[in-house]
Amino acid sequence: MFLRSLRSKIFLLVVAILLTVAAFIMLSSRRDVTNTVAASEQHAVRNVLELVQHDTEARWGALFNDKISTVRNGRRQLLQTGATVASVLDSYARMAASGVIGSDAAKEMAQAWINQLHFDGHRYAFVYDAGGHVLASGAPEMIGQDLGAVLDLKGRPLARALYDESRTSGNGFAIYRWPTADGRRESRYAYFGYFRAWDWVIAISDSVQDITEQVDRRRVEMKVALRETLSRLTLARSGFLFIVGDDGEVVVAPPRADAALLDATDIRLPVPAENAAPGVAADGSGGRTLRALLSEVRATGEPDVVSARMKSGTWHVEALRFQPLGWTLVAAVPERDFAAPAQALLNRQALIFAVTLLLALLCAWPVAARIVRPLELLARYARALPRQDLTAPPAVPAHIALLPQRLHDEVGRLADAFLVMDHRLRENVTRLMNETTRRERFESELNIARDIQLGLLPLPLEKAVLERADLHAVMKPAKEVGGDLYDYFTLPDGRLCFAIGDVSDKGVPAALFMGITRTLIRATAEDENDPARIMARVNNRLAENNPNMMFVTLVIGVLDLDTGDLQWANAGHPPLLVVGTDGALRTLHGRSGPACGVQEDLPYTGLSGVVASGDTLIGYTDGVTEANDPKDALYGDARLMAVVARPGLSAAELAQRVLDDLQAHAAGAEQSDDITLIVIRRP
Repeated sequence: MFLRSLRSKIFLLVVAILLTVAAFIMLSSRRDVTNTVAASEQHAVRNVLELVQHDTEARWGALFNDKISTVRNGRRQLLQTGATVASVLDSYARMAASGVIGSDAAKEMAQAWINQLHFDGHRYAFVYDAGGHVLASGAPEMIGQDLGAVLDLKGRPLARALYDESRTSGNGFAIYRWPTADGRRESRYAYFGYFRAWDWVIAISDSVQDITEQVDRRRVEMKVALRETLSRLTLARSGFLFIVGDDGEVVVAPPRADAALLDATDIRLPVPAENAAPGVAADGSGGRTLRALLSEVRATGEPDVVSARMKSGTWHVEALRFQPLGWTLVAAVPERDFAAPAQALLNRQALIFAVTLLLALLCAWPVAARIVRPLELLARYARALPRQDLTAPPAVPAHIALLPQRLHDEVGRLADAFLVMDHRLRENVTRLMNETTRRERFESELNIARDIQLGLLPLPLEKAVLERADLHAVMKPAKEVGGDLYDYFTLPDGRLCFAIGDVSDKGVPAALFMGITRTLIRATAEDENDPARIMARVNNRLAENNPNMMFVTLVIGVLDLDTGDLQWANAGHPPLLVVGTDGALRTLHGRSGPACGVQEDLPYTGLSGVVASGDTLIGYTDGVTEANDPKDALYGDARLMAVVARPGLSAAELAQRVLDDLQAHAAGAEQSDDITLIVIRRP
């Protein structure tokens, strides 16, 4: 009952409109805000990632500069030490040149001095001759060794290359790997200076390990600083940054709660197939982990973007390659963080809309009640209207009569329409009652006319005549009265006279014309027995005074019941049919003249034939052949002839057979014309 009330429908309509608008605005806002926030957050993530990359580059630059400075300081120290050694050797050489000591003694003293020469750390000095043999060394194991098999990092023979280089330019530097006592090969770098007086090469060698250890310490310090910095950095709401090395080392680890992200395998790569990593589908990781995919990030300057799915949700991951350190900088943000601002906005909008909806409903209910109240008054008035006497003057309640003046909207116009309807309804009821009275009187007169017309039909023939002729006639008017006629009677000479006709109109005029025609036929036949002359006299009388130009198609026949001789005249009527004892059907063609009543003094030609014993003579009107079915298909002559071509049937059986077939053909369609049949069978 609630939904049947207009007030409830208006109320629900307001609710539906508000909810639809609210849902549309909220969903649109959520989508737009989510897209905007996601784009903004992704841009922020990329900026932070690039800032971390720049910071790492700066730290690496500082580390690299420190490394270069350390190497330069080391080379400077080696150069200074080499200059000192060369100065001492030069003093020995001058002593030998001045004759203070011998040349060999000077060399032996110089070699002894170099052998006992020790420096801090892993640094020592050695000298070798043009053949690459070590003459003296602060590292005793080198004394007497041949340096010919030792190569520098460039792949050159160390002793020969530096001998040539120092002899040409005065000095040189080289890095090489020297085998140690425990079987390892130690990386060392050395200064080589040429001592021209004795054709020696002075080398001051130091281990690279000190520089490497210093660089490693600085690198560890850089990692610790990055861990402290990145651990305090949060992307969006719960995103983070971490760093993965090419060797699989997690330089800066993700938070412990999200450490499983590196092992996620449900990865989506939003890149075309041709840009995907080898063995990786354009829309998937091929079952590989995120850790494996990060190792394939290329140093293009732009971050690679992937989407990783975990039980905790989907993550937006961007990765940048830092080639100098072999690191991959990774930013990971849960995609739910992108939607969080939109969800917060949606919740606020939902609260606002809920309050707005409540206020709107509080206002809509009394407004709906005010709109519906006049309609309820009109509904009660309309329900009471059928119980009133509509033939009496209207008694409209005052509250209904005042509605059109009080309300100038659709409700007021509806009330005015109700009042006009009441007035017109009373007028129509009065008019209908008068029309009903007149119609009842007219129908009564039609019934009387029908009874009169049926009374004009001939009475059954005498028994003596029926013994010589089986006769049956039937007429079914399309309306209360019809324009078809049939008649039969005996002439003074004992022959049977019969007639069948069809008046051009229907209804009462046709019935009157039919009655006049029948009366004229009977009156003329009292002193005339030739069908043609009877037809001519009937035509003249009908045409004398016929202002409406009505006419009748007519067949008048005279049958000798003893001999079967038949005389007839046909005035534009369908021809008579004769069914033989063998079922053969023939048509009595021939036309005596036009339909009766059209023009006076027209000649009519008599026709003659024979109806043998056992033959059946059939006359009919066009209402038989022109009967139609619901699709307006005609019954037709062919079907009529097929139905009547049945020997051995009585006149009544044959007539009923035709009527039954007509009814089957009509299939419920309304009868469009009068149907008349006359059947005469000679025994």
